[in-house]
Amino acid sequence: MRTIPAYVTAAVLAISGATFIGCDRDQTASSSTTNSNTTGARTTGEKVGDDLKAAGNKTKETAKKAGEEVSDAAQTAGSKVKSTVEGFTGGNANRVPDLLANVTGAALTKDGLDDVVERFADADRNRIGKDDLNHGNEELNAVVADIQSAWKTKYGSDFKIKEEGKVFSPQFMTANTGEVAKDGANTNVPGDANRTTGAEAGRNIGSVSIPASHGAAALTVPLIHEAGGWRIDVPDSLDAAKLRGNLITHLKEAYGMKDQWSADPYDAERAIAHHVLMAVMDQPAK
Repeated sequence: MRTIPAYVTAAVLAISGATFIGCDRDQTASSSTTNSNTTGARTTGEKVGDDLKAAGNKTKETAKKAGEEVSDAAQTAGSKVKSTVEGFTGGNANRVPDLLANVTGAALTKDGLDDVVERFADADRNRIGKDDLNHGNEELNAVVADIQSAWKTKYGSDFKIKEEGKVFSPQFMTANTGEVAKDGANTNVPGDANRTTGAEAGRNIGSVSIPASHGAAALTVPLIHEAGGWRIDVPDSLDAAKLRGNLITHLKEAYGMKDQWSADPYDAERAIAHHVLMAVMDQPAK
């Protein structure tokens, strides 16, 4: 057997030791890097979570503040609008001026007769129907065109009620509200007592009272609240032909007074509205 020189053995042992030492260093470095990365990732995640939580809290606070501001603004606006209808404190009181403005605007629109009827109570809409509303309106359209032309000449714009609260103000009308009695008896509405509406018990009803003005007589306009809002409860005597004839007569009367229209466009709009409401309530002109 050959003898391995001592120096060869020493060299082998030295190389083996270096190899083991290198492995340990690699493992230590790898472990250190892993721990470092893990620690860094955990720190970043926690930071992101904290940031998101803070942003969420800030968003909630902003939304809450905005909601409170909107609520306050809505309540303030609602109070202002309701105060324009003196004495009318029932639900959706702020929609009464809108209803009257829409009826008047429809009457002053070419071929707008069907839109006028859309503002009537459900029973009245069904009774009048639509078949007789879409033809035979030539004379009515001519009167509407005359008023629109005269209006534009005097006020520089087309007739359109944009400030309902200023037009249908307490100085022009008062309004009252009530409810159909649960025992089915006639309902007493202040200013329009003992009016039979035919509506079911619990239904909100009301009335608008307009004193004599603008060359038109005093007038009471009964209202009934339906799913779509307030509607005018017109007389059963009103049909399509009579409505058309009434509007022609009253609008001609209003047009004949164009030289007397107020310099205040709001008051002039009241004059037109008064005559339109006289027509839909089947009241004669002078």
